[in-house]
Amino acid sequence: MNHLAIVRLLSGIGFGIALAYLLSAVVAGIAAEYDEAILFLVCGSVLGALGGVILLLTDRPSRKTRPQDALAVAILFWCLAPVVTAMPFVPTVGDGGILSALYESASNLTTTGHSLVDARVSPLSSGLLFWRAVLHVIGATASVSIAVTVFSALNLGGPGVHRSRFFTEPESSFFDKVPQVIRLSFVAILVSTTLLGGLLLAFGVAPRDALAGAVSAITTGMVDPASSMVAPQQGGVHATLLWLGLVVGTFGLLVLENMGAQGRKNIVQDPELIAWAGTIILVSVLAIFAGLPALQSLGWATSSVATSGLALSDPAQFNRLPVVLVLFPVLIGGAALSAAGGVKLARLIVLSRRVALEFVQLGYRGSVQTFSFRGRKQSERTVMGVWVYLVGYIVACTVGVLLFSMTGLAFEDAIRASVGTLSNAGHIINGMGANLDPMAQFCAVFGMILGRLEVIALIPALNPSFWQR
Repeated sequence: MNHLAIVRLLSGIGFGIALAYLLSAVVAGIAAEYDEAILFLVCGSVLGALGGVILLLTDRPSRKTRPQDALAVAILFWCLAPVVTAMPFVPTVGDGGILSALYESASNLTTTGHSLVDARVSPLSSGLLFWRAVLHVIGATASVSIAVTVFSALNLGGPGVHRSRFFTEPESSFFDKVPQVIRLSFVAILVSTTLLGGLLLAFGVAPRDALAGAVSAITTGMVDPASSMVAPQQGGVHATLLWLGLVVGTFGLLVLENMGAQGRKNIVQDPELIAWAGTIILVSVLAIFAGLPALQSLGWATSSVATSGLALSDPAQFNRLPVVLVLFPVLIGGAALSAAGGVKLARLIVLSRRVALEFVQLGYRGSVQTFSFRGRKQSERTVMGVWVYLVGYIVACTVGVLLFSMTGLAFEDAIRASVGTLSNAGHIINGMGANLDPMAQFCAVFGMILGRLEVIALIPALNPSFWQR
């Protein structure tokens, strides 16, 4: 491994997080929350000084970096970032201490959004709400960037699933093009969030709700934990704007990926968009049969497939939904180039086409049949990669259920906790905050990070020969 390049890149990321700390300190100061402002300022100063010193005292690496080095950065980021961003949560978690603060930071960075503290009983301060929003943006940017670069280069989850025109592995050092993708992802998220937040403000939504709603929708997270338990305050227009934001967040960079010579035609005919529409219709119909009105079913289905959990209508009616229906859409998830969790639509498309091909071959034994995904012919290696991912995901869910059950959670709660953390869907875990003891919190943090690594990233990481190639 190129240890020097890895340390320098992580130091640069740490320096960026330090700037986010300082911005949060300004927001807390404007809101007259001076204790929080000082805490943000101290944390940002220490982290910025540490990152800056490392960058100044180390030379640019002479060796080329490889995809393996990028995977190391991805794993280290998801393990270290929750630690360096946890301190602002310490005053709010009470007796929970550092572990509970770590849970809060990991939940926000992975855009899971669940909180151990009931936000309806203890409303978030302006500074802490802004910090949660910042962590959602950082985490969503990291998720998309890692998918576009690391997972694409290593073919994790099936060759072709993460490939896009935004990244081709350079002949020089692998890290040379990674900053471009990070900037693209960050700008796309920031612009989308700003536009949605501006529209919400224009229609009379309070600034706090506009910030939380816009960031939650675009990052498919939950900045304000209460937003999964309270309907939009401004009624239909508010809910519609959040619905549009959730659609944008579900697809991530997919829209930009399809903008080429054929423009809108490419977008409309994209297989992930078609699969998403079919999934929304199916889940909405099932919700209607379960007793939800049609419009509420559509909103709930969109929010669940996005793995966000934002309530677009009265959430009291969601209690009538059976647990299987609640878990089904979050397991599917959004597009491969988005921050949405779950298995991802692209993988389900590849598997469904392979299954259809098997049925065709039953009638034409001995024939050679192939299928394509986004114009790329897919091989048996593609299907095998997706199957390996699904097996890994199922095993992770099963192990998660066993571990959460051992911490004392009821069986149904253990299932919800396992699926909710791996799918980064915080609304699935609502109501369990008081029941999550330290061991359950540790398992949840690991599950949320594993969900962002898309489970199978740990398979090569645990293989010593992978790092020696």
